[in-house]
Amino acid sequence: MVMSACRCSPCHGAANVQVQYDVEITGLEGGQALERIRIGSRTTTEASWAATPRLFVAIGGVPNTDWTADTAIVRDQGGYLVTGPDLLIDGKLPASWPLERAPYYLETAVPGSFAAGDVRHRSIERVATAAGEGAMAIAFVHRYLEETA
Repeated sequence: MVMSACRCSPCHGAANVQVQYDVEITGLEGGQALERIRIGSRTTTEASWAATPRLFVAIGGVPNTDWTADTAIVRDQGGYLVTGPDLLIDGKLPASWPLERAPYYLETAVPGSFAAGDVRHRSIERVATAAGEGAMAIAFVHRYLEETA
């Protein structure tokens, strides 16, 4: 198995997992089932084939959060948006937080701005989780709108 984006320690510690960076799957081959994958470098023209009967596709490994650079929204070192209790550092909220209440669970450092799914710091990075968090975020948006009305 070849992993190029996974960051979890079970994958990195498994004997049958080879972690490769700056690569992408550029081809698939097989008859009735997958037999091998073509792995291409993102930085050169090099490519190679790896025999494997399975492929797990994980998309969204790099959060698209550059748009937050000029806002008070806090990002972690990986670019993920920090929300709710994770905004607390030594029990204190960011200096930019203007409200007396603590941020709601999915709320960013900007009141009324919520993050859900893979873009969020410490997310589980699964579609079902993102959908559930999206539904939760709507409930928090309604609560926020009620308190500001």
